[in-house]
Amino acid sequence: MKLWTSIVTGLSFLGSTAALADQPQEACPPYETVGAGPDLILIPGLGSSPATWDGIKDALSERYTVHLVHVAGFASRAPNGPPDTIIARAAQEIVDHLDCNKIESALYAGHSLGGFLGLKLAKDHPDRIKRLVIVDALPFFPLLFSPQATADTAAAQAEGFKMQILRQSAEEFAQTQQVGVRSLVKNSEYHGTIADWSIASDRATFASAIHSLMTTDLRPALKDVSTPTTIIAASNAFAPRSRIESLYQSAYASLETADIRIVEDSYHFIMFDQPEIFETELLRALEEPAD
Repeated sequence: MKLWTSIVTGLSFLGSTAALADQPQEACPPYETVGAGPDLILIPGLGSSPATWDGIKDALSERYTVHLVHVAGFASRAPNGPPDTIIARAAQEIVDHLDCNKIESALYAGHSLGGFLGLKLAKDHPDRIKRLVIVDALPFFPLLFSPQATADTAAAQAEGFKMQILRQSAEEFAQTQQVGVRSLVKNSEYHGTIADWSIASDRATFASAIHSLMTTDLRPALKDVSTPTTIIAASNAFAPRSRIESLYQSAYASLETADIRIVEDSYHFIMFDQPEIFETELLRALEEPAD
């Protein structure tokens, strides 16, 4: 449970395409775009920067037009609305980006909260997503603590986490992130970087994002998701493969298109702990033809 506890403690949308397509460029979300080829949206996780994808960005940009989402309120980007609307706003902004750039549909890959956002978009806007890759994320995060968890039973715990984060001083919050990151990535080279992303995030947005993840259960909607989906999950000494396979297979049981792949000897940031394996698995998932 050490790893999963650290993830949490450290941790209609679509308008008219025709109407939005003529928006001036300055109205578009400020996402970096690199490369050429089919459009690929990359979404980082809770409190994280688009730099999450730096290790694979060059390889991807040789094959795709890569769009690097920077969630408002995370990693030095100012929030753009009320904290308690973070999930809805982030999803809407991604759709706005597609509309502003006249992109009808794209490939998606999301880490952690980014994977959750991708799944939500696949549910709400299936025509906008060709294929989805979810990196180390569940359709209902409290399953990390209990397989019997529901949105109702998790509500008090979610409120507790939120208030704990909001009540911490700047020094206490920074210390929490610096300690917690050790269980999110094995590669110590990235400890400071990842902690700094969270520390530089808007605290209210960060806390509300955790609350939303813990009280939003997407499992009932999985049966209606038709997007081809690959889930890349991490296993390690604290979360062995047998447990992770069981957890993910149960959580995604209603998603008929789900293909679950386990990367061993990795914590939550698979792209930093097992970069070569992660690149291979991500490229393989993106390039598989739809059934």
